[in-house]
Amino acid sequence: MIDISRTDYAMTPAERRAVFKRPAADTKRRPAPIGTGPPSETCGSCANLYRRAFSKTYLKCELMRATWTGGAATDVKARDAACARWAVAKPPERA
Repeated sequence: MIDISRTDYAMTPAERRAVFKRPAADTKRRPAPIGTGPPSETCGSCANLYRRAFSKTYLKCELMRATWTGGAATDVKARDAACARWAVAKPPERA
């Protein structure tokens, strides 16, 4: 008779964690840890935020330009808490 429950192939919780690992919380490359900057400031209000325009616009940190990749590892989010390297952005000039 065939065992439908397949208990002979069941994984233990430790084996399951090893197979189905979750990615690290924040593996992105940053000049400093998120949240170490001024309170109530975000990456979106930083002078170092760079908008890289292709078919979509990708937000990058200008301080990390040497390590930019074509993937999401170097993208930043405008709503992320500011890092210790946060700088005051100049207001846009009016014509």
